Parts: sequence; structure tokens; C-alpha cells
Amino acid sequence: MKELLDYRNQNLWDEIQKNFNVTFENSLTNEYGCFSQNKNIIFYIDKNNLCKSSFTHEMLHVYLRLKDCYISGGLNNTILQNRILLSFFSSNLLDHFGNCLDHIKMLPIYLDLGFEREKFILDYYEYKFNKSDLELLKLNYKINNNINPNAVDFFIGKQIAILADPNDDFDYSKELKELKSIDSILYEANEQMISHWKKIKVENRELYEDDYHSVLFEYYQNLENWIKANNLN
Repeated sequence: MKELLDYRNQNLWDEIQKNFNVTFENSLTNEYGCFSQNKNIIFYIDKNNLCKSSFTHEMLHVYLRLKDCYISGGLNNTILQNRILLSFFSSNLLDHFGNCLDHIKMLPIYLDLGFEREKFILDYYEYKFNKSDLELLKLNYKINNNINPNAVDFFIGKQIAILADPNDDFDYSKELKELKSIDSILYEANEQMISHWKKIKVENRELYEDDYHSVLFEYYQNLENWIKANNLN
């Protein structure tokens, strides 16, 4: 633990250890991770690369649970209730989306603890949307005037990755404009969802003002409007 903890993250670790049953396993992918179920937490650690920043990142995922913030699971449940939406949201997309939502709330806490922004995620320096991605979407978003579910999945994944990117040196304004031109209704639904989520407090929450369920409810309504606008059934 000496290699994973210091004065910056010790209090976070103490709080997690006090509230959860924690175990450690060696990562098979050489990446840090965590798995949580009820009061049980497994941290996956790369023993060949003991890193305080990476461990703190995973602890912050758990910290959101500690604060009763389950927006990732809530998103899954929201999409699962609608068979049409389920055809557009793959399980990989839902995992990615939920992860990004967590990251949006984790990053300010991570920085306040004194950790380096560039160590927050492994692909920090990777540009999240390139020309080939754009061309792929333009060519495949609609096939015979019908919206392509795989392209929608890709569209949402890329937009959310951009909106949650912790690297503030990247300027995605042109890419976002291009995405909006492909499907403005879906684009705005995603954008409004992220904007709403950013306003919700994780700490010092107001009972009614900071309920993440309101974010998911509004998003679901906007997605239903998108379904109706495109006559999807």
C-alpha cells in the first residue's frame, strides 16, 4: 500500500476501507480497474506498475458509490426499459457512457487532491475523433434512408468521449459541429444530458436539486422525441 497511497489519497482510502469489504487482484490486462457489488469491492492492480494516480482513479469510482451516485447503473436501467433504444445502445456503449459520466464527476476531485491531469486516463493524449471517424459516420449513418443502429452507437460513443475528455488542450469545436450536422436532435439530447449532469453535485447535495435521476429522466424524454422525429419503431 505504500506504493499506492500518500498524503493526497490516504483519507479517500480510509473512507472506502471503512465502508466496504476490499480485496485486491492482479490485473490480467496490465490496467487498473475495479468491480463493485453491494459492499464488496475488488481493485485490479498492475503489480508491475504500482501507480498512485491510477489507484486513486479507481478509488474515485468507488467514492461515487459511497455518495449514493449510481448514474452508470441508472443509465443501463433507463435504456433497458425501451426495446427501440436498446437496439441502438450496445452493452459496450453503455459501459463507455457510464464510465464517462463517472469521469466527469471524478476529475475535479482528482485534481483537488493534487494529482496530475495527464495521468487521469491512459489515453489522455489520444484525440478522440479523427477524419476517418467522421467519414465513416457520414457514409453509414443512414442506409437507404434508414438510420443505421451501429452508426448511432458509434455517434453517441464519440460525442460522449469528446464531451468527457479531460484533456482541455484539445479543441473539438469543428468535430462537434460536424456531428450536429449529421443528427441535430440526437446531438442535442446528448449535449443537454452532459450539461445537466455537470450541474449535479456529488458532495453537499441538495435533496431535490441534485438528484441524478432527473438527468436520466430528461435524457430519456429527449431520446423518445428523437425516436418520434425519425419514425423509429
